[in-house]
Amino acid sequence: MKHSFPLHRKLFVSHFVTTLLVSSAIGLFVYSTARDSLMEQLKNRLSSSAALISREIDANTLRDIRFERDITKPDYIEALQMLRQMRRSNDDIAFLYVMRKDEDGNVVFVVDSDESEDQALPGHVYESATEELMLGFVERSADQDLVTDAWGTFYSGYAPVINGHGEFLVGIDMRADEVRNKLVSVHRAALAGFLAAVGLSWLIATWMSRHFKKPIDAMVAQIQAIAAGDLDRKLDMQRHDEMDSLLNAINDMTSDLKKAREDNLRLAESLDDAFVDDKSPLQ
Repeated sequence: MKHSFPLHRKLFVSHFVTTLLVSSAIGLFVYSTARDSLMEQLKNRLSSSAALISREIDANTLRDIRFERDITKPDYIEALQMLRQMRRSNDDIAFLYVMRKDEDGNVVFVVDSDESEDQALPGHVYESATEELMLGFVERSADQDLVTDAWGTFYSGYAPVINGHGEFLVGIDMRADEVRNKLVSVHRAALAGFLAAVGLSWLIATWMSRHFKKPIDAMVAQIQAIAAGDLDRKLDMQRHDEMDSLLNAINDMTSDLKKAREDNLRLAESLDDAFVDDKSPLQ
């Protein structure tokens, strides 16, 4: 009888799915850990960079920069040139800027390194302040996730200006594209790991399927041979596992059946001889 879904295929599917699920779960954990580690490194880098830059800024030179008309003041021009020079030295960085927290709790720009027409001038209110940005007025911090504002989508770090007494902070923006580019290697490694898991699962499932299919096929053939009356056939196979016990049991059964058949034949011959003797004429 031909089976629509034979045992060796069931074994293959079960082992393939099980191995793939386990490998994928491990791979997902490793990927998540690697991604979180990279994002944590980016946060530390951005906040550390902001802290280093903040040491180069004197808050006392910023206190009189409050309105758009102040862009002509020497202190503003000097701070702007410094920020732009720092930004140009690192292609990963989109913007550097100094912000102030005013008496009403609003966050306003003081100096913005943007060299386009979208540059935020002194006094411009920033409407997208996050909790991490507000924390940056008192300690190093970085956004937990990408933040979108009028200038784009960024991952940002912040640090207070040393002598700013919680009034000023330095911000540093990294574009979302740069963040995603840094995650590409992690994504590629995860994809390679998944493909490797699929290949490994396939190999293991194939090996397990063949490992059981061969002795099962041999036992089926042996049983069919016994049914056909061939008791001289033996299973010559060593598996070095529990399957050997079953193979040996079938060989023993075959030997016992052969011995029983031979005994029956001898008994039948004896009975035939006795019957002939009983039919012979009296002397």
